[in-house]
Amino acid sequence: MFSSICRFLSLPTQGVGGLRRGARVRVALAACLALGGCSGHRPSVTGRSETAERLSEQARQARDRGDVRSAEYLLAAAVEKNPGDSETRLELSQMLLENGRVEEAAEHFERLLEQSPGDPRGYVGLAEALYLKRNLSDADELLDRALEVDPRQTRGLLLRGKIEQARRHDERALDDFYQVLAFDPDQVEAKMLIAQLHLQQGDAKLAAPLVRSIIESAEPGNRQWADAQWLLGECYAHDGRWPDAARALEAGIASRQGSAGDWYLLADASWRAGDVRKAEAALAQALRLAPADTRALALRSAIQKQGRAAGSPGDSALTRLSHVDPEGGPPGVPETTSGLPVPPAIVH
Repeated sequence: MFSSICRFLSLPTQGVGGLRRGARVRVALAACLALGGCSGHRPSVTGRSETAERLSEQARQARDRGDVRSAEYLLAAAVEKNPGDSETRLELSQMLLENGRVEEAAEHFERLLEQSPGDPRGYVGLAEALYLKRNLSDADELLDRALEVDPRQTRGLLLRGKIEQARRHDERALDDFYQVLAFDPDQVEAKMLIAQLHLQQGDAKLAAPLVRSIIESAEPGNRQWADAQWLLGECYAHDGRWPDAARALEAGIASRQGSAGDWYLLADASWRAGDVRKAEAALAQALRLAPADTRALALRSAIQKQGRAAGSPGDSALTRLSHVDPEGGPPGVPETTSGLPVPPAIVH
């Protein structure tokens, strides 16, 4: 598996020195955001034929229609017709990676590095494949080579931050994510990752503005918008802004898969906001997914006790919805805008 990695790690690179680590740079990076992003290194097209261009365009159209198999077939045909076309090979490699075909993607990235050893995108792509295989050390070395060639390679910086996060080096991960925003201020995934880390560190006030900027620019109802709404609700809940938290969480769960924990969080926020009816409805979904969840059971007891004290009728939402299938499904593997799932944290 990935037999050529060591050879690629020993390839000479060109360009300026990398930006591995330095002093704390976040204040300077915040100033850079006002200047806008900069385009990264992109080598000239190698061997791009009219046939390959036509097949690539047909592949993009197939992918837009959701026909992934046809898109892969068309790109593979383009590469077979013109093996020296590094741009088409790069497209195929990235598509295979996004579709979970990691081994095949890695083979094409290796071929790409053989054809274009100075192209940082090949190093980053192979590093992404290794990251998904949880080979963080080799992935990190490949990223060093990519960033020596192009220190502004935002995809590489983003991946390096994810590797640091997987190792639980959160401060170093934040440095990389902020570096991404310095070069690309609208990079949604970097904003989400920064906001999540700030919230985990207990600083919701730093997280919330980043998340609101995503909501303002995203199309309502799509995955990015829903995930940002949910994270904003968590920020508001952290700060005790329960009505705001309940509204944001409700908006987020309407367009995302809800786990038992998600429904419990919405129920708790709604109850604390004074909306018992919505709290009961969300709690019924939570208990349907996890009937023995102790937090949900405790909240149900509190709501029922409150209802008895207020003399409310016994036919509550908890009773009416107890046999209704929950909206949303079980949580899936979390994804990035690049299509790469995030592996569990690893301590090195």
